[in-house]
Amino acid sequence: MLKSISLPILLITLLFATSCSDQQIKNEVIKLKTQNEQLRLKLDDATLDAAKPGFIHTVYFYAAEGLTDQRKTEFMTGLAELAKVPSIQKIYYGPPAGTDREVVDNDYLVAWICHFNSAEDHDAYQEDPAHLKFIEDYQDVWEKVLVYDNLLVDSK
Repeated sequence: MLKSISLPILLITLLFATSCSDQQIKNEVIKLKTQNEQLRLKLDDATLDAAKPGFIHTVYFYAAEGLTDQRKTEFMTGLAELAKVPSIQKIYYGPPAGTDREVVDNDYLVAWICHFNSAEDHDAYQEDPAHLKFIEDYQDVWEKVLVYDNLLVDSK
Protein backbone atom coordinates (compact mmCIF):
# COMPACT_ATOMS: atom_id res chain seq x y z
CA MET A 1 0.00 0.00 0.00
CA LEU A 2 2.87 2.34 0.81
CA LYS A 3 4.24 1.90 -2.72
CA SER A 4 0.92 2.93 -4.24
CA ILE A 5 0.98 6.11 -2.15
CA SER A 6 4.64 6.90 -2.92
CA LEU A 7 4.15 6.93 -6.71
CA PRO A 8 1.69 9.88 -6.74
CA ILE A 9 3.99 11.77 -4.38
CA LEU A 10 6.90 11.21 -6.77
CA LEU A 11 4.82 12.40 -9.73
CA ILE A 12 3.78 15.55 -7.86
CA THR A 13 7.41 16.20 -6.99
CA LEU A 14 8.46 15.85 -10.65
CA LEU A 15 5.65 18.16 -11.71
CA PHE A 16 6.87 20.84 -9.32
CA ALA A 17 10.44 20.28 -10.45
CA THR A 18 9.57 21.41 -13.96
CA SER A 19 7.73 24.57 -12.89
CA CYS A 20 9.39 25.87 -9.69
CA SER A 21 12.68 27.35 -8.55
CA ASP A 22 15.29 25.15 -6.85
CA GLN A 23 14.37 26.45 -3.38
CA GLN A 24 10.66 25.90 -4.00
CA ILE A 25 11.41 22.37 -5.17
CA LYS A 26 13.50 21.64 -2.09
CA ASN A 27 10.77 22.99 0.21
CA GLU A 28 8.08 20.99 -1.54
CA VAL A 29 10.15 17.79 -1.46
CA ILE A 30 10.74 18.23 2.28
CA LYS A 31 7.04 18.83 2.83
CA LEU A 32 6.07 15.74 0.81
CA LYS A 33 8.65 13.57 2.57
CA THR A 34 7.25 14.69 5.93
CA GLN A 35 3.69 13.91 4.84
CA ASN A 36 4.83 10.54 3.51
CA GLU A 37 6.55 9.71 6.83
CA GLN A 38 3.47 10.75 8.82
CA LEU A 39 1.28 8.55 6.63
CA ARG A 40 3.67 5.63 7.05
CA LEU A 41 3.56 6.02 10.84
CA LYS A 42 -0.24 6.05 10.78
CA LEU A 43 -0.26 2.88 8.70
CA ASP A 44 2.16 1.21 11.13
CA ASP A 45 -0.09 2.18 14.08
CA ALA A 46 -3.14 0.78 12.29
CA THR A 47 -1.28 -2.45 11.53
CA LEU A 48 -0.24 -2.77 15.18
CA ASP A 49 -3.80 -2.15 16.37
CA ALA A 50 -5.12 -4.82 14.01
CA ALA A 51 -2.47 -7.28 15.20
CA LYS A 52 -3.46 -7.09 18.88
CA PRO A 53 -4.50 -10.57 19.93
CA GLY A 54 -7.90 -11.38 21.32
CA PHE A 55 -8.40 -13.01 24.69
CA ILE A 56 -9.91 -16.46 25.30
CA HIS A 57 -11.40 -17.34 28.69
CA THR A 58 -12.17 -21.04 29.09
CA VAL A 59 -13.90 -22.44 32.17
CA TYR A 60 -14.60 -26.08 32.96
CA PHE A 61 -17.33 -26.64 35.56
CA TYR A 62 -17.28 -29.97 37.40
CA ALA A 63 -20.63 -30.95 38.91
CA ALA A 64 -21.18 -31.01 42.64
CA GLU A 65 -22.15 -34.36 44.08
CA GLY A 66 -25.91 -34.96 44.04
CA LEU A 67 -26.63 -32.31 41.40
CA THR A 68 -30.19 -32.76 40.14
CA ASP A 69 -31.33 -32.61 36.53
CA GLN A 70 -33.55 -29.65 37.48
CA ARG A 71 -30.55 -27.72 38.82
CA LYS A 72 -28.50 -28.59 35.71
CA THR A 73 -31.28 -27.14 33.56
CA GLU A 74 -31.35 -23.98 35.68
CA PHE A 75 -27.57 -23.73 35.36
CA MET A 76 -27.75 -23.93 31.55
CA THR A 77 -30.40 -21.18 31.58
CA GLY A 78 -28.07 -19.09 33.75
CA LEU A 79 -25.25 -19.58 31.24
CA ALA A 80 -27.54 -18.44 28.41
CA GLU A 81 -28.22 -15.24 30.36
CA LEU A 82 -24.54 -14.76 31.19
CA ALA A 83 -23.72 -14.99 27.48
CA LYS A 84 -25.46 -11.61 27.03
CA VAL A 85 -22.68 -9.70 28.86
CA PRO A 86 -21.72 -6.93 26.40
CA SER A 87 -17.93 -7.32 26.63
CA ILE A 88 -18.12 -10.90 25.28
CA GLN A 89 -17.36 -10.98 21.56
CA LYS A 90 -18.23 -14.63 20.95
CA ILE A 91 -19.32 -17.46 23.23
CA TYR A 92 -19.33 -21.24 23.07
CA TYR A 93 -20.54 -23.56 25.80
CA GLY A 94 -21.80 -27.07 26.27
CA PRO A 95 -21.24 -30.51 27.76
CA PRO A 96 -18.33 -32.82 26.94
CA ALA A 97 -18.50 -34.50 23.54
CA GLY A 98 -17.84 -37.92 25.07
CA THR A 99 -14.80 -38.45 22.86
CA ASP A 100 -13.34 -41.86 23.68
CA ARG A 101 -9.61 -41.12 23.89
CA GLU A 102 -7.28 -41.51 26.84
CA VAL A 103 -6.14 -37.86 26.74
CA VAL A 104 -9.68 -36.40 26.68
CA ASP A 105 -11.35 -35.27 29.91
CA ASN A 106 -15.08 -36.03 29.76
CA ASP A 107 -15.71 -35.61 33.49
CA TYR A 108 -16.75 -31.96 33.52
CA LEU A 109 -20.37 -30.78 33.43
CA VAL A 110 -20.01 -27.83 31.03
CA ALA A 111 -17.22 -26.01 29.23
CA TRP A 112 -17.67 -22.21 28.92
CA ILE A 113 -15.49 -20.53 26.29
CA CYS A 114 -15.60 -16.76 25.81
CA HIS A 115 -13.77 -14.74 23.20
CA PHE A 116 -13.01 -11.13 24.12
CA ASN A 117 -11.43 -8.46 21.93
CA SER A 118 -8.91 -7.66 24.67
CA ALA A 119 -7.76 -8.44 28.18
CA GLU A 120 -9.53 -5.24 29.23
CA ASP A 121 -12.85 -6.60 27.93
CA HIS A 122 -12.20 -9.80 29.87
CA ASP A 123 -11.55 -7.77 33.01
CA ALA A 124 -14.81 -5.87 32.47
CA TYR A 125 -16.62 -9.23 32.20
CA GLN A 126 -15.11 -10.40 35.49
CA GLU A 127 -16.57 -7.32 37.23
CA ASP A 128 -19.88 -7.26 35.35
CA PRO A 129 -22.86 -7.51 37.75
CA ALA A 130 -24.36 -10.34 35.66
CA HIS A 131 -21.16 -12.38 36.08
CA LEU A 132 -21.01 -11.76 39.82
CA LYS A 133 -24.69 -12.68 40.19
CA PHE A 134 -24.16 -15.85 38.16
CA ILE A 135 -21.41 -16.96 40.55
CA GLU A 136 -23.61 -16.18 43.55
CA ASP A 137 -26.68 -17.94 42.11
CA TYR A 138 -24.98 -21.11 40.84
CA GLN A 139 -21.93 -21.77 43.01
CA ASP A 140 -23.74 -24.78 44.49
CA VAL A 141 -23.74 -26.40 41.03
CA TRP A 142 -20.02 -27.01 40.81
CA GLU A 143 -17.57 -28.90 42.96
CA LYS A 144 -14.54 -27.69 41.03
CA VAL A 145 -13.83 -25.05 38.39
CA LEU A 146 -10.78 -24.94 36.13
CA VAL A 147 -10.02 -21.72 34.26
CA TYR A 148 -7.65 -21.31 31.33
CA ASP A 149 -7.01 -17.83 29.93
CA ASN A 150 -4.96 -17.33 26.80
CA LEU A 151 -4.23 -14.80 24.10
CA LEU A 152 -5.65 -15.56 20.71
CA VAL A 153 -3.13 -15.75 17.90
CA ASP A 154 -4.71 -15.10 14.54
CA SER A 155 -2.94 -17.27 11.98
CA LYS A 156 -4.64 -15.75 8.94
